[in-house]
Amino acid sequence: MPYISQSFIDDLPNQIDIVDLISKRLSLKKTGSDYRAPCPFHGGKNRNFAVNSHKQFYHCFKCGESGGAISFVQKFDNLDFVEAIEVIAGEFGLKIEYDSNTKPVDPRLERYRDLSKEVSEFYIQQLRNSPAKEKAVSYAKNRGISGEIAKRFELGFATPSNNDLLIEFEKSEQDTSDLKSLGLFKTGQYGDYDFFRDRLMFPIHNTKGKVIAFGGRAFDNKAKAKYLNSSESPIFSKSRELYGLYQARKYSRTMDYVLVVEGYMDVVALHQADFTKVVATLGTATTPEHLQILARTTNTIVFCFDGDNAGRAAAWKALKIALPIIKAGLVIKFLFLPDGEDPDTLVKKESTKAFEARIEKAHTLSKFLFDHVKAEVDFDTIEGKTLFLEKVSVLINQVNYEIYQQQLIDGVAQVVGQSVDQVQTIFKQQAEQVISTSFDTIPVIDNEPQMPDFSDFSDDYQAPNPTPKENSAVKALMSRMIGLLLNYPVLADGTVEVRVRNIKRSEVLLELVRSAQMDENISQENLIKPFQNKSGIYDRLQELCRLVPHLSETQAKDEFLSALTAAEKRQESAKIKAEIFSADTLEAQQKIMEGIQKGKSR
Repeated sequence: MPYISQSFIDDLPNQIDIVDLISKRLSLKKTGSDYRAPCPFHGGKNRNFAVNSHKQFYHCFKCGESGGAISFVQKFDNLDFVEAIEVIAGEFGLKIEYDSNTKPVDPRLERYRDLSKEVSEFYIQQLRNSPAKEKAVSYAKNRGISGEIAKRFELGFATPSNNDLLIEFEKSEQDTSDLKSLGLFKTGQYGDYDFFRDRLMFPIHNTKGKVIAFGGRAFDNKAKAKYLNSSESPIFSKSRELYGLYQARKYSRTMDYVLVVEGYMDVVALHQADFTKVVATLGTATTPEHLQILARTTNTIVFCFDGDNAGRAAAWKALKIALPIIKAGLVIKFLFLPDGEDPDTLVKKESTKAFEARIEKAHTLSKFLFDHVKAEVDFDTIEGKTLFLEKVSVLINQVNYEIYQQQLIDGVAQVVGQSVDQVQTIFKQQAEQVISTSFDTIPVIDNEPQMPDFSDFSDDYQAPNPTPKENSAVKALMSRMIGLLLNYPVLADGTVEVRVRNIKRSEVLLELVRSAQMDENISQENLIKPFQNKSGIYDRLQELCRLVPHLSETQAKDEFLSALTAAEKRQESAKIKAEIFSADTLEAQQKIMEGIQKGKSR
């Protein structure tokens, strides 16, 4: 297989403008010699992300992400090195130069994709030939899925056996190792076993149609986990992939809108009804990365949710994530289904034409925003209107697209019956008063205060007590870890429990870790339920539940472990200071310092 020549790679930055490249993905604003935007990688709201056209370079002053055009497209579009170059070349009309003597950057990635394709073919064969296939075939038929649509999505069947996939690939040590890396094999008390068992299988494709992961749907609606996804891997990140996007692009004449639904079966069933412009998130809430991908695909994004409280709560989360991402030409709408209906049943009950009408009449973002906040307050009172203004001001101030932000302010003025100038004044005052409580504002302090040298000690030396700043930092670290765990219970494991147990005043976090270990799919409500009788703690946990860190599981794990390590360092530092302070003589203090220096030199 030929690979891209190094000379073409080296010259690529000279043939493109990184500002043009990134502006297709982010709403950039000229600031001095740079172009600025909120960082797409750490999910902040401030314009910390700078793009320099002269240097062909980007940098986030908050999280430190930086690089050139290829690096940006790799991270933002979730592509490997070669795919990123091909995308850039395609966008700028450049002909790629290949060199058959050039080696691939990371041979694992191509190997993983090839192996995933083989696994997909294995599942397809099981759907055709397995003696246990009847339940899978019956399920698909009962859902009205034709052979043509099953083939379009490459549907398959994971048999009830613990090791059918394992037996298929066990002859190759490399394949076995790779399938463990992809999360398709797990290791238990009695050895290796298949992760997916007794499920209808949905291969997950990247934008080029390559299989990168799998989703499995249980046949029993009462199953503990109705849907399972592959774990994240070097070729798969749930926060950056959308199920059905490849098929939507392939089978749709135009992409004038994209309907975002909740499950794989919704996507497949809507294709059966000839609605092809439809995608689903992969068992996770909508992320900024999802919205950015969709915004490059279409000018109208329609979120489709159940009309119950859970559906509206999910829609509200999507709205809040969308606010900083809205740009010129992008329209975001919300379609709420009648109680007890999903897209599939509604299309069958009404008609294709009626469902199209529902999509056309879906609520605009502004209508959903105003209606939702109004429902939370007693709007017919002065106090209710005041609270309405406070709530919407916080949200509208997150909008970076200035024209749309002004239109929302005009809309608020109409809703509350005040002048635009009055509303703008209130918004400005509120922006100055509000202290953001997002994870971006909770510092993780990695740089510990330096311990004093021997020369710092004198006979009247006094070890300082912890300062309010130090106490605040410890509380911030604890809040960060708790907030991450509430959103990602899968972070809890035995190692984490042992480390947390050794941190003082970590009782709340430790209790949460233990609960999450027992059930990694536990809901936030059940996770914090044991604290209901402790009103102060319970209220704080509810606040942290509302803070959604827009991270992949891998990023969340890195953040959590970073905060845990920082907390351990602070505790160790405090312990050393206490030992120094309790030392009776200067000689004893010096011995403690010598021990510290020896520890550092090891």
